[in-house]
Amino acid sequence: MRRWMSRRMFVTSAAVAPFAVSVGRAAPLEGGAWLHTQTRSFSLYGRIGERTLTQMARDLEDFDGLLRMLHGVDAQTARPLPIYFVPRDTDLRRVRPSLSKDISGLYSASIGDVFAVMSVEGGEERGRRVLFHEYTHHFMMQNAPAAYPSWLVEGYAEYFSTARFKPDAVELGVTSPRIAWLRGAVWTPFEDILGRRALWGDRSDITAFYAQSWLLTHYMMSDPERLARLTRYAEAVAGGGDPVALMPEAAGAPLDKLDRVLRRYMEALPGRRMARPPSTATSPTVARLHGSADVLLLENQRLKMGVPPEERPEVLAMIRERAARYPGDRLADLTLARAENDFGDRAKAQAILKRRVDIDPRDVEALQILGWSCMRQAAAEPAQAQRLLSEARDWFGKGFAVDRDNPLLLFDYGISRRGEPGYPSDNIVNVLLRAQALAPQVAPFRLAAADALMRRGRFDEAAAMVQPVFNDPHAGPERAEAKRRFEEALARRRPAEASSEGDKKG
Repeated sequence: MRRWMSRRMFVTSAAVAPFAVSVGRAAPLEGGAWLHTQTRSFSLYGRIGERTLTQMARDLEDFDGLLRMLHGVDAQTARPLPIYFVPRDTDLRRVRPSLSKDISGLYSASIGDVFAVMSVEGGEERGRRVLFHEYTHHFMMQNAPAAYPSWLVEGYAEYFSTARFKPDAVELGVTSPRIAWLRGAVWTPFEDILGRRALWGDRSDITAFYAQSWLLTHYMMSDPERLARLTRYAEAVAGGGDPVALMPEAAGAPLDKLDRVLRRYMEALPGRRMARPPSTATSPTVARLHGSADVLLLENQRLKMGVPPEERPEVLAMIRERAARYPGDRLADLTLARAENDFGDRAKAQAILKRRVDIDPRDVEALQILGWSCMRQAAAEPAQAQRLLSEARDWFGKGFAVDRDNPLLLFDYGISRRGEPGYPSDNIVNVLLRAQALAPQVAPFRLAAADALMRRGRFDEAAAMVQPVFNDPHAGPERAEAKRRFEEALARRRPAEASSEGDKKG
């Protein structure tokens, strides 16, 4: 799916994504329908009931704990993931208007932000399933990024989306809505499933891909010996192996018989039941957001994802009108500043942001947007570029003083040095590597780090850096760029290898 990011275009030119709990009372701010609560791993916003929001908070923390236990990930090192809960599927199109009508959730990992938006229209169970699926993607990219085959990326997320928490146990893979399709439809040959990407084809093709990928993953993970073969298979594919040719050995069956093996397996479908890990969820305090959130919170997320050029005049007019209703409100100011900076009046954007910084010198978001705005202006005014880039770094520096582990600040600072003699320095390489380590889901962070590594002759590291983008179901244009950089890194590495081998023989 196409994405439009004014930030990305700049980067490209410069270089060259029911448990009841006790809760605190909502803060009595007039007019706001949105609620917010914070847990260890999530920052949750909801235009839904307080009980539903806190229930989702508990479920998510328990699910995160389950994934950590099963994958041996102990410490919480990632930044809390923002998730926005909306009451209707149509609300998602306030963030991405081009979404299909049957989609009930989206996950975005772009330069602008890493976040999810989920609808509870179909009930909490459906919303929870979609949420677990998307969070599994996020978790795996955060903790075990690699060039997994697309069928396994989606099959794995589908497998964990079936998690059901009982008072003393957790069930995995006991059932799935995919079973109804698998029992009644003609299956797609596995030669086609194993070698394709997740969102290719028409609706029936996509349905088949997800259903068959889920069942194959379920089968491979239900037996210790098969699981060991699946692990070796994933490692081989990540190293450049053919995901189709390697499957017969991994599955223990030729591809033309695999569907019969899986149909028999589906009749029994042995689910997994285990002791429930201790919950890390606490009783969260819920705050009610100001009324500006009702008309601007999702629109602000839309701006972070990027707006197509043909939609920008209408979006800018809409943002200006809505922000004017809330003079001096932080969300209204920052949303308007984003729109003005990206496709409106940049001078107006900078004036708004400087006013926000005067109000709160520790407002990292305002500092980051202000620095980025100076970088955009430097690109448009080459004669003033040196001064403007220096000003941008001053704003970033003030942001670092508050939040040294903000990946967007690190990324912006790193790319602001492009074009300087000797770029990249050791410090800039480390800065860009740190940005991608903090948000490994964001493909442009990986591409920028790989570019810096290649400029320093670290071709093996650069190739490994971009590999996870190949089969990322949420990657857009970056996928082709990642492939190009990967091949370039290999090509530039080989002459050195050949020379070294020749020296050894001599």
